[in-house]
Amino acid sequence: MPLLAFLIWQGSRNRPDPLWAEAGNLLTRPATLVAEVPDSLQALYCQLHQIAYQAGDSTAYRLVMHPGPTNLEWITFQKLVHAAANAPQKRMVISGVTGVGSTKQGKRAANLLAGDPGRVLHIDCAPWFDVEFHKKYIGQKDEKGVFYPGELLQFWDKCKQHPDQTFVAVFDNFDKINPETFFGPALWEALSAKKPIAEVGDKQVELPENCYLFSITHFGPGAVVEFNGEHFKRLGDRFLLEVSPRDLVAWLRLQEQGAEKDPARLAALRDTAQMHRFLFCFLKANQMLEKKYSIGHTMGQGSNIRPLYLDAERPKLKMAVMNHLNALKPDKPLQERDFKAMEYTIRNNGLEAGSSFFARLIEMLHETGYFVEITMVATTALLTALVSYWVFRRREQLIRRFGERAKLVFQSFESQQISAETASRRLEEIKREVDGLVIRRRLGYTEGLYFLAFVEDMVKRIEYARSVSENFMELFSAFMEDDILTENEYLKLKQFLHTIRHKIPPEVYDQFSRKVELTYAGNKN
Repeated sequence: MPLLAFLIWQGSRNRPDPLWAEAGNLLTRPATLVAEVPDSLQALYCQLHQIAYQAGDSTAYRLVMHPGPTNLEWITFQKLVHAAANAPQKRMVISGVTGVGSTKQGKRAANLLAGDPGRVLHIDCAPWFDVEFHKKYIGQKDEKGVFYPGELLQFWDKCKQHPDQTFVAVFDNFDKINPETFFGPALWEALSAKKPIAEVGDKQVELPENCYLFSITHFGPGAVVEFNGEHFKRLGDRFLLEVSPRDLVAWLRLQEQGAEKDPARLAALRDTAQMHRFLFCFLKANQMLEKKYSIGHTMGQGSNIRPLYLDAERPKLKMAVMNHLNALKPDKPLQERDFKAMEYTIRNNGLEAGSSFFARLIEMLHETGYFVEITMVATTALLTALVSYWVFRRREQLIRRFGERAKLVFQSFESQQISAETASRRLEEIKREVDGLVIRRRLGYTEGLYFLAFVEDMVKRIEYARSVSENFMELFSAFMEDDILTENEYLKLKQFLHTIRHKIPPEVYDQFSRKVELTYAGNKN
């Protein structure tokens, strides 16, 4: 009965929310920002452009900070740059949810890869302007039928004029227009060829080999065009920028520098408990959005909930999350009651609502509708688990008991309470007892093998220590045949003792060392 009562009590208790622990860990593991590692950034730049690294050179820092300072997280940015530099056919699609910083990271990676912002073409797309963008960037014919190349074709001509330089074309929000309409049928089809060449107007267009194409898209609902295999075939593989809570922590710490004029905000930023609650809200809100809708509905670390870190601003934070989600027009809108689990965890210092065993079991049964069948299966599984656990614990106790006996024998040998022969004999007796337990199936075969290997290792160490000790005594006796220990013989014995010091018990080493010292001192006198 006490066991049953304990199990019921355990099954009805809510467990700590893993996100609560994760939020706490984030505060102890700050992110490394790009601005904090200028030397590593410069080394990356030198690697990309195959130039020698020079200490103090800030070229890469200036490129990444253009057009203004930024708090990019170093590890993520480094991965993005490496992926871009090694992208097949120098094309890549950079995707991320709202607020993750896809545009910021993509454009600054382009600056670093090109080596000069002047060699980067930025094309910022807007919905429903596909044809206009085609005319502006690809080209159009005038009233007389003369074709005038657009800005992208002019940019590619510039690339061909400088084959020793690197250029990058960045299509921001490329999912807001139809890429096929933007490029036009001929050029769009040519992009799928190994060597893209197309007739555009009266001009033969070939994509230059020294030009990268970055397509920055929004991941999730809200895009005008949902990218598929045909898009990736022409525009490159997708690099997905994940939401980075560590980047959010870094941003919060930077805010302390500008919060001196607002004591309440400065105090909140320095209040670890309040920042813990805010980070948990950010993680929990995203978990809820992903679970109820999809990962594409989540919010990035740079979204508009970022400044709402005060406890008093939590209602505004929830409203911002609802506005973000409901603007995507889901089938089921997000409501205030959907945040109850988040508030429960905050009130109960990290416990997750509905995380008890019984609560999860009931939820599962309600979802399936097979109450009786699943209850029987669960009960059987529980009993099996309990029996298995009991058997495991019993075997564990047996192994621990025999292990302690074996360790006690070895410790007695090390302290010279028993001889090597006695220690080996006792260990062999323990091995035979364990063999008997395995034969009678009171101990598993695997556990028995593990323990026997453990004991065999002790036996080998004892035998080795005895062998080494005998070698020392034989050497000592050989040197003392003339009853005199010369200085050369003394040094050889000391050297031998040094080599076997960690292979024999400390007490034996001390005994041998004293024997040598006393003998040598007696000869000198």
